[in-house]
Amino acid sequence: MATLKVTDATFERDVLKASGPVLVDFWATWCGPCIQIAPILEQLSDEHAGTLTIAKLDVDESPRTAGMFRIQSIPTMILFVGGKATQAVQGAVPKAQLTALIEKWLPKAKTGVVAPKALAAELKAGAKIHLLDLREPQHFARSHLRHAHVVDATKLHEHLATLPPNERVVLVCRTGDVSKAAAIEAQKAGFSQVVALEKGLLEWEGAGFQTFSKREEEDLDTAGSAA
Repeated sequence: MATLKVTDATFERDVLKASGPVLVDFWATWCGPCIQIAPILEQLSDEHAGTLTIAKLDVDESPRTAGMFRIQSIPTMILFVGGKATQAVQGAVPKAQLTALIEKWLPKAKTGVVAPKALAAELKAGAKIHLLDLREPQHFARSHLRHAHVVDATKLHEHLATLPPNERVVLVCRTGDVSKAAAIEAQKAGFSQVVALEKGLLEWEGAGFQTFSKREEEDLDTAGSAA
């Protein structure tokens, strides 16, 4: 997955409000060490696709953000987790040093799944999550997560390509097996933050969380519009 360009205008959306960790490279086109470290950042972006976003911010094009974080020397790499700057490193450091910087923040994301309780908490908190149901439309119509959308599994990557690259995606199926395999393939293809609902709808309902039929959700939407 290619590194993500961010600017003053997109920094809050793509970095501070990102659902996963983001390593931001503050750089400039005239900076020799910046050019030197660029291939390493591209490698890390590919290796950690789906678990880590690596973004690049040109300090000349976006001086407001660079000033906000008091960038005085470039390249400076800052790791953001949950919208907060956690660690930083300056200079064209070796790949091993960058890996050590980020690896402790990645284990949970490497599993490729999210537990029902964790997903329910994120949704309750208002997190921006795209819920994609990979089952047949008739099964989806009978029971699904609120605000989920049914997607043809054979066209998943085409659909993912239409979504913002830094917004969390959770795949859903009945048992979790199909969606987990699809999430792993999506991550390999470079789609950021794609995971699967652990053990699927069976585990979601077993944990006491609600599902809705198409008619029930339509009724809720109608009631909400009338309120």
